[in-house]
Amino acid sequence: MFGCDCSCLHSLFYWTGVLSIASKVVPFLLKTLKGQKPIELEEKNWKRDVVYLYQLSGTPTASSTSPYCIKVEAFCRLYGLAFERRNTLSARGDNNLLPFIELNGERHSDSQIILRRLTHIFNLKSYPDDSSASIGHAIDRLLDNHTANLIMAAKLPHYGKVVEAMCEANGLPSLLLPIISRVGGFQLERKKRVKIETTLGKFSKSEYEELLRNDLLHLQIFLGGKEFLLGDRPTAVDCTAFGQFASNYYAVPSARFLLHDLLDSSEFTPLREYLERVKSSIFEDQFRDSK
Repeated sequence: MFGCDCSCLHSLFYWTGVLSIASKVVPFLLKTLKGQKPIELEEKNWKRDVVYLYQLSGTPTASSTSPYCIKVEAFCRLYGLAFERRNTLSARGDNNLLPFIELNGERHSDSQIILRRLTHIFNLKSYPDDSSASIGHAIDRLLDNHTANLIMAAKLPHYGKVVEAMCEANGLPSLLLPIISRVGGFQLERKKRVKIETTLGKFSKSEYEELLRNDLLHLQIFLGGKEFLLGDRPTAVDCTAFGQFASNYYAVPSARFLLHDLLDSSEFTPLREYLERVKSSIFEDQFRDSK
């Protein structure tokens, strides 16, 4: 009897493994044989040289709740590109994330790639020289990876309010908001926590806060007495910086957390004033969701 049980158990494990492998291999082979399906554009009647920006919706105080969506919009505004914002809860780019853009019948995903494609397609000079471009690239990657995850760590307890603000901006009934904010906030917090610990490592709350303050401090030191990060005029890296800070500082004023405390303190007055300069210079009075 025991031998029969072991044999059956062995067979079960064997066929489970076979089916698991098959579930991965078969779809891959079918996709390879059939070829890549052509992308179906969201915008069917697109206009030439108009950037259709698909993004997470904003609030009355910010054009989006996503730093990467704000970054792309800021870049379009800075370089005078025609664009249309398209708020979406369901559409996703090739990387299954937002933002993505559609331009002249083609789709481009990921904010870093989007800015590179826009620079090439429209023959833009996003930095005055190669040296500035190198510095800008280094700061851009610091902000979009290290600083972004530290801000996220400080914001973890407040994602319920962020979800509520997004749902309210998309016209969901007020009766459902408390339930959705609680459930959505819990799910989002759990997902973000995994990302933070995978990207940065697992630290204590005070250590995350220490590292965030350090990033802000060194960014402010680099800014010095300049109007913008690389001089008297904004460049692509200012779009990145504004996206990271503005999406968290301006978007949901009721969800105050460490970033607000830091930027509102006298210690970081120069950095806060810098954000205001970027906002007024690039967005004027248009930094809000539009319906």
